[in-house]
Amino acid sequence: MTPPLKTGLKKTDFQEGKLAKTNIEGKSVVLVMLNGKLFAMDSVCSHEGGPLEDGLLEGYNLICPWHQGIFDIRNAKASPETSWVSDLNSYSVIVDEKSGEISIETSPSDTSLKNNNNSVSGQRGIVNEEIVPTKPLKLQLKLLEKTAKKGTDVMSFKFSRNDEYNHLDYKAGQYAIVDLGTKEDPKGPTRSFTMASSPTEDGILITTRIRDTPFKKKLASLDIESTVNITSPMGEFILPDDNSKSIVFLSGGIGVTPFRSMVKYVTDNQVPSKITMFDSNRNIENTLFKAEFDDCLKHNKNLKIIYTISEEEQSSNLDEWRYEQGRINKAMIEKYLSGNELESALFYVCGPPAMLNAMKQILKDELKVPDERIKIEEFTGY
Repeated sequence: MTPPLKTGLKKTDFQEGKLAKTNIEGKSVVLVMLNGKLFAMDSVCSHEGGPLEDGLLEGYNLICPWHQGIFDIRNAKASPETSWVSDLNSYSVIVDEKSGEISIETSPSDTSLKNNNNSVSGQRGIVNEEIVPTKPLKLQLKLLEKTAKKGTDVMSFKFSRNDEYNHLDYKAGQYAIVDLGTKEDPKGPTRSFTMASSPTEDGILITTRIRDTPFKKKLASLDIESTVNITSPMGEFILPDDNSKSIVFLSGGIGVTPFRSMVKYVTDNQVPSKITMFDSNRNIENTLFKAEFDDCLKHNKNLKIIYTISEEEQSSNLDEWRYEQGRINKAMIEKYLSGNELESALFYVCGPPAMLNAMKQILKDELKVPDERIKIEEFTGY
């Protein structure tokens, strides 16, 4: 048997739930600590080589950032819900009790859910864990309506939420993975979509930009009454339990979808959270949910929305525009938020990569908002 190899890492180097990659004698391994225990598996996705260290961890499910293949971090088994990926290798992690130094047994472990974390003075100690199901539930949702947003490349799709076979429960802001079976698509047969609908609504609303890809073409051409496969909801980009905190939403383009869900939810349930939303879009036509948001403003005294457009509009259009112009910046944020809000509010950011990077710089570097008050939803690609 190959002896365990030292990684040069210590257990104290790891934060709970944070993925880390290491290379040992040419083997690329991703490690993570969950509930104080360390797990290790291959870091390269078996589908098309996606970097799993950049993936999303939901419980024990590690989701590939490229095509959303799902693996159980405890044993590297691929989920049957994402059939385009195959099993990887998992490895036993050994922690020296005195020094905290980490070694990995690079011979693949067996498929039972095993891990160490009770190793004594460099000796191997294995603790058998109870097998806890982590496979996402897979449902079939029926398409009820589809609409195209005039003047844009955006379409909305409303699916059934309840029927005799399916019921989808979720929290405002969560997403799910949709599988259309488009194996000819170079990005795979799935995409992750935030539910733009609120849990208070009957249907499931997905809104997205339609691109020239096999997946998006098939989505756009779906017939009414046809069905799609969808996993159970995932994600922690959700409202806080403490509704006494002020919340600021910073939205860019199609990144508005989780905020549509949250704004509708707090309005329907009269949640007393004070919310200020900055909704930035390229032009008036792409201000996607303005009618819905304006209706919420009529019924929610704790809601404030600042619309802004970044592109220059024709003067005739601007005559009708009574809101901000230009990208969200420090001056715009300070114009609408009090000093107390800047010092205590939770900031939620969602949008395209360039917008996310700009908002992170403004919040962290210019406004000095600490990381613990910033939540960011990064889209994995379309």
